Amino acid sequence: MYKPIYIFIGLRYLWNSYLTNFKKIITVLSIIGVSFGISSIIITISLFNGFQNEFKKNILSFIPHLIITNQNYYINELDFPKSILMSKNIQKISSFISSKVLIENKKNISISEIISFKEKNYYPYNIKNILYTLNSKENNIIIGKKLAEKLNIHINDLIKLISFPRNKKNFLINKMNEKTFKVTGFFDTKNKVDNYQILMNSKIALNFLNYHKNYITGWRIWLKDPFDYYINLSKKTKQHLVFLNWQLKEGELFKAIQIEKYIMLLFLILILLIVTFNIAITLTVNMVEKQNIIAILQTQGLCRKKMMLIFITLGLSNVIIGNVLGTLISFILIYEERFLNKLINIFFDNIDITIEIYPFQVFVVNIIFILISMLSTLYPIWNITKSTPSKILSNE
Repeated sequence: MYKPIYIFIGLRYLWNSYLTNFKKIITVLSIIGVSFGISSIIITISLFNGFQNEFKKNILSFIPHLIITNQNYYINELDFPKSILMSKNIQKISSFISSKVLIENKKNISISEIISFKEKNYYPYNIKNILYTLNSKENNIIIGKKLAEKLNIHINDLIKLISFPRNKKNFLINKMNEKTFKVTGFFDTKNKVDNYQILMNSKIALNFLNYHKNYITGWRIWLKDPFDYYINLSKKTKQHLVFLNWQLKEGELFKAIQIEKYIMLLFLILILLIVTFNIAITLTVNMVEKQNIIAILQTQGLCRKKMMLIFITLGLSNVIIGNVLGTLISFILIYEERFLNKLINIFFDNIDITIEIYPFQVFVVNIIFILISMLSTLYPIWNITKSTPSKILSNE
């Protein structure tokens, strides 16, 4: 005798040679529905992972995730909030000097931003071969390539920089400081800072901006996970400090990412609901058709618990087979990235997508699918098996 009997009967109900063509088509369509649902969820999550990683790599790897300063953007280095170092999410900290300036060159004038780092953290700018020109003895600067193109500036050109007073209250009383600098090179980061930033030696910057010794604009902080920012850290530090995170600076872009997350969540919920209804309807049709057999099995001594396990086996078989097929389909499409790019470019022109798949996410999605699908089978199973055999067979 086959043991356990409920698994044997459940698998026989799923597929056997005596099933009619219509029932076979219903079973196949049910499995295809589950596989398409799981594959679309995995591909969508992988696309979002790829977008998020590209965003971190191209934008968040360059701009600071958090800036600590005060309301005047002029702070003593000794006032650094050491309590923030207790956070495990801190990756790198760098002090900096920065200020808005007017840049004047012959017929052109524009607003720019000078920036300097005491620790010489200029590696994101890719200026190793010309970094030596930013020495403390000469008034040399390196400017963004796009800024140079906009103002028609060339290497070795002399340009005038005009700094604004730090104290905005006495803006008209305080004099502006102006000085002539020599352009020794350009940086090209493929980032928007190329449009407005100017690199300068820290000692030259301190002198030009009339900063006192040991005073800086603030600290730039990079986090291990920029999306996991704990804003309440400011409550543990001195109250006069100001915390500016990247979400404020890149507000519109951050809102777009948040909206995309909510749309993806809604999309996943809709797919789960469709698959759940699909399984519930398929299982209900199967049980209504087999209610006479259910009554006969109960009269032969098969308890209600095992009767429920038969149809749980039937429902889970659909889901597990669909999950395996859906996961395989999604893996094939993801690893064949060119095919997926071509498929997307049918609807959207010139879009190069990046896909990142994480096995843990795939495992969690499969488990959630199986659990929700199993829950969707419980009510129809309980409803059909609660009837007594005498009541079912009395209609025959």
